[in-house]
Amino acid sequence: MNKLRIYFAISSVVFLFVLAISPLKDFFSEWRGYQLAYNEIIKELPQRIQPVDIGIKQLWVRKLDVVDRCTTCHLGLKEKALVNAKEPFRSHPHIYHDFEEFGCTICHNGQGSATSYKESKGKVKYWDKPIFPREYMEASCGKCHKEQVVIQAPILSLGRKLINEYNCAGCHKLEGRQRQWVPSLNGIGSKVNRSWLVNWLKNPKAYFATAKMPNFQLSDDEANTIADFLMTFKSFSNNAILEPLPSLLIQSSESQTATLVEIGSTRLRESRCISCHPFNGKGGYVATDLGKVASKVNLRWLYNYIKNPKHFQPNVEMPRYRFNNNDLTGVVAYMNSEYVDFDMAEPPSHTPDPLYYEKGLVLVKKYNCRGCHEIENIKNSEELGPDLSFIGSKKLYEIDFGLSGISQSLSSYIFTKLKSPRTFSSKMKMPNYELSDEQAQAIAVALLGNTSEQIPEELKIKPKPASTFTPQGKFGKLVNDLACFGCHTMFGRGRLVATDLTLEASMAKQEWIDHYFKVPYSLRPILTERMPNLFLSDDEIKTLVDYMEKVFIADSLTNDILINEATVAKGKLLYSEKYGCGSCHQINGKGGFVGPTLDKVASRLQPGWILHWLKNPQAYKPESIEPNNNFTDHEAEAITAYLMTLH
Repeated sequence: MNKLRIYFAISSVVFLFVLAISPLKDFFSEWRGYQLAYNEIIKELPQRIQPVDIGIKQLWVRKLDVVDRCTTCHLGLKEKALVNAKEPFRSHPHIYHDFEEFGCTICHNGQGSATSYKESKGKVKYWDKPIFPREYMEASCGKCHKEQVVIQAPILSLGRKLINEYNCAGCHKLEGRQRQWVPSLNGIGSKVNRSWLVNWLKNPKAYFATAKMPNFQLSDDEANTIADFLMTFKSFSNNAILEPLPSLLIQSSESQTATLVEIGSTRLRESRCISCHPFNGKGGYVATDLGKVASKVNLRWLYNYIKNPKHFQPNVEMPRYRFNNNDLTGVVAYMNSEYVDFDMAEPPSHTPDPLYYEKGLVLVKKYNCRGCHEIENIKNSEELGPDLSFIGSKKLYEIDFGLSGISQSLSSYIFTKLKSPRTFSSKMKMPNYELSDEQAQAIAVALLGNTSEQIPEELKIKPKPASTFTPQGKFGKLVNDLACFGCHTMFGRGRLVATDLTLEASMAKQEWIDHYFKVPYSLRPILTERMPNLFLSDDEIKTLVDYMEKVFIADSLTNDILINEATVAKGKLLYSEKYGCGSCHQINGKGGFVGPTLDKVASRLQPGWILHWLKNPQAYKPESIEPNNNFTDHEAEAITAYLMTLH
């Protein structure tokens, strides 16, 4: 009984000691010091700010199942007066989410329940969600935002764009990403120079600096074996046959060749191939460099491809120019004489390995060439890259950092893997895309946003359903043949390189559209014309214009505009004086260079379009940078009346 009393007495003393230590520990805690300091800081501000009550602060976001105590120390998040204060008192930068509604760790990661600086950052043992470095913060946007372009997250948007451009879905499973089209390799043996092919396989960017094909770091033997294998593919898709060359391209006098080359030079400029193709690094960026094309492909293929690109690559976004036989022959003759790789060395003698086909097939499967390219009777590799659908939730213990010496974090691992794929093991198959630091960071941000976190469906912003607009009849066939969707959008489908055509007939006058197809020109004084002259026939132009006049319209846009001398005078004054429209637009060579010139605008645009455009430009083209000046109805009508006098 005495021993029991002694044990009870000791335990009571220990219990009393613990009770005394607990509040003492809180009294000297890190967070308490921050709160006291915060209350002192706000006393010195000219604005009155409510001091905080000393104690643990906690946010509970039920819909996300998140409990955060970050606001215990980060006390001035909503106080604009503390925008320049030191951390942890600084106000939060403007975002479109309320942290009280979403919490902090859903975006920042870290350990929300912690109450000390070190533990809150989550850089402690067994915690798999350390706080995101600033440069990777936008990855969190990807948890909810599934659309391709997230306006407030430019780095994330760039990463998603690059993932599509580099065709990552060819080797990796990525939720919501489809394999992008690349040229078929069927018929490559009837197309390219073998010596060029070997050099291309060894280092694509040495030929074309912005080439999307990566460097697989092939040995000389591997490159030669794959080239020998690919050169056996002589037949094109859809049983396409190469027509024979015109006699003038095979045998012609010096004067005939000079005449052809002169014609070809003119037609090539008129066709504006440089809008899409670079020539030795200068020009467009959406198609391959043509600066050395005559040393890459044989003459017969070049002639046939320019004559009808889709005959050999059905899905290629290149229009079929309506060249006559003489013009087509001239273009090919000019390219064959001008765009030659004069520095290409004579290929060393090469004797194919007797087993080149079998060995080449093994290498093509090893490097999964079929992941991007169509190759007849060749299946996809069975050993694809890892599934990246939830790479952002990968655990650190699942990663072999090897002898890389990089920081032990998922973001660092992904960035390094993208920059130098074989850093962690020389046996890895991933090729080198030779990405810049900016590109690698953007792709890493996009991948880190692919997590397995359970986000409520009502918080997810999903991409809009893809447009299914498919033009019919003769117009539809022309749109496909001319690859219009490669530059223009129509009812949500296509690529917005050039203008959206959805309301073109309500915007532009029929006579102007007809003339523009015959002689395209730039509407902006500082921009070169990109629309090619496709040399369309009158019947083809009529087909295009008639369809647009019936379909590409908005019934709500009326053209009933009152034009009289007084209204025109008022509109001219509003244009030049009150609103200073001339700061962006030119008339008679006077004005700014930002917007399109307005000379002869009355011969080009419909008055109803001008009126409604002035009242709200973004209603018709959300991407437009023209400001909404909030014109009154009378002001918009007056300016429209003035512009309609500019014939």
